[in-house]
Amino acid sequence: MFRLMLLSYGPGLIAVAVSVTAIGGAWDLSGEDLLLFALLGTVNGGMLGAASLAWTFPLRRLGTIDDLIRESAHRDRIVSPVLRGYGFWQASLPIAAAVIPFIVLLMRGDFDARNIAITANLAWSMLFLGNVSYWLIVPPIMAILMRKCTDLSLRWNDPARTPGIRTLSEGYAYSAIFLALGAFAVTLPGLFGGSPLLGSYLPYLYGLLLGLSLWVGAFTQFMLFTITRRFRLRMMDTLAGNDAYLLSEVRATEIFEKVRASENAPSTRAAYDMFAGAPSLPYGTGLIVQYAAAIFGSVVGFLLQ
Repeated sequence: MFRLMLLSYGPGLIAVAVSVTAIGGAWDLSGEDLLLFALLGTVNGGMLGAASLAWTFPLRRLGTIDDLIRESAHRDRIVSPVLRGYGFWQASLPIAAAVIPFIVLLMRGDFDARNIAITANLAWSMLFLGNVSYWLIVPPIMAILMRKCTDLSLRWNDPARTPGIRTLSEGYAYSAIFLALGAFAVTLPGLFGGSPLLGSYLPYLYGLLLGLSLWVGAFTQFMLFTITRRFRLRMMDTLAGNDAYLLSEVRATEIFEKVRASENAPSTRAAYDMFAGAPSLPYGTGLIVQYAAAIFGSVVGFLLQ
């Protein structure tokens, strides 16, 4: 816990500590600066906590994902984005993000000690943001690759509740909730209206959080939805392979009586109804619609602000 607090609030505490010394006496940190350091530290802690949760959750249930793709001929291709994500590429986005505040500082040309301290704190937060963003972008590519596979090992009577599908869907959902909270925090009106240095970041930060929210919380879930829906429809088409299930509105009652009188109809209809009523995601597709609506609602709030 102490290590998490140190990584989160360390740069801000160092800036405050130096400002009260003779060397930093000219910094003249305002209450708004202190609020900024506290907010950045809290955001850092949130990102570190979210990253820990995002990694711990699937690692504990890694066997369920392996069971899902073990029989697939494309197994190695499915996991390749994550395996290739380690190494140099993992550090590229965090470093690029951490450099951005210093580039903005150079462009503004205002190199007083206070702005340098704020820039250093922003760079520290951007380093975490770049790393979290990288690992939010890369793993969901697996869902896109799985969407192209027809040999995944799904639970035949309820594919959406296949343990591997649940692990992916719930893991992405947790990440999406953190992103949505972050996007909402950016829309808080007038919190740093007097800070032009920070104000220049907010639209771009909001755009990044919005894009990640839709990528993880909507698009990726839609990929999982199409995987389970395709499986369900294939099973339903197999069960309904005879003309008895192709009913016109006029002949529906007549044909239903005929089907009900046949020998195998009851068990077949029961299985068909089971597939027809099975969900396409573990927690209901309506939540994705609500989530996307909330994200777009925050867009309206941000624009009105």
